[in-house]
Amino acid sequence: MLRETMALTVRELKHWYRVKVQVFMTMMMPLVWLGLFGQAFRLEELAMGPGIPPDMVQNLFAGAPNYFSFMAIGMLCVMVLFTCMFSGMSVVWDRRFGFLTKLQVAPIPRGIIPMSRVLSSVTRALIQSLIIFIIALAFAFIPGLVGLELGSGFGIIELLLMVVILALLALGFAAIFTTIALTIENQETLIGVINLLNLPIMFASAALFPTSFMPDWLRSVANLNPITWAADGIRQLVFEDPQPIYDLPVDILGLVVFAGAFLLLGWFLARRVLNR
Repeated sequence: MLRETMALTVRELKHWYRVKVQVFMTMMMPLVWLGLFGQAFRLEELAMGPGIPPDMVQNLFAGAPNYFSFMAIGMLCVMVLFTCMFSGMSVVWDRRFGFLTKLQVAPIPRGIIPMSRVLSSVTRALIQSLIIFIIALAFAFIPGLVGLELGSGFGIIELLLMVVILALLALGFAAIFTTIALTIENQETLIGVINLLNLPIMFASAALFPTSFMPDWLRSVANLNPITWAADGIRQLVFEDPQPIYDLPVDILGLVVFAGAFLLLGWFLARRVLNR
């Protein structure tokens, strides 16, 4: 089963990196988001002035030294969402061109068909997130721009934990959108579902703005959003004096449950749908 899963996963990755335009967009999208959105909004300047305590910015932005650092961590999680929400698109295309029918008659477990899509999406999401992380750090060396500022305690262990958190987030979202794609016959409907879900999931989270800025009802929703758990956990690893919503183990446990639940759902739904 492992060999079949890897073969299908490699097939999905080849479809990605052999299309040069997709690789180019993978490189450019983070640069556009961080360069335009990140550098345009310097909300920390609104909190600075005479009589304002110097630690006011850190209090507002979960311990981040400036808004760009806060937003850059959130963008890692948002890019995971944006990458994984198209994880089911290949299922629709394979159904349209008949390749899915060939897989259905092959002597392989049905669950590995969506699992291969999930693993390829997780790989692409991690690559793109690490690109964002490097670009955000590099901005600090460009005159006139604000860059991501790491705490003195950030090291290889914190970096690995950050990758684990992003991988759990990617597993959950890729499983959700692949499961949705299994029940949808055409790409237009799938794109409509993606457009319906992506912005509410992004803005109802702590990715771009602290939940303390939100009204009570939206804060309650945002605190249950997996993007909030991932961003909150990574900020505790990255910043010098973090001010978390939850403790780090709670964030990771929430992501483990989120990823595990939707992976199991996708596995069982695939067996039911693809055995028809």
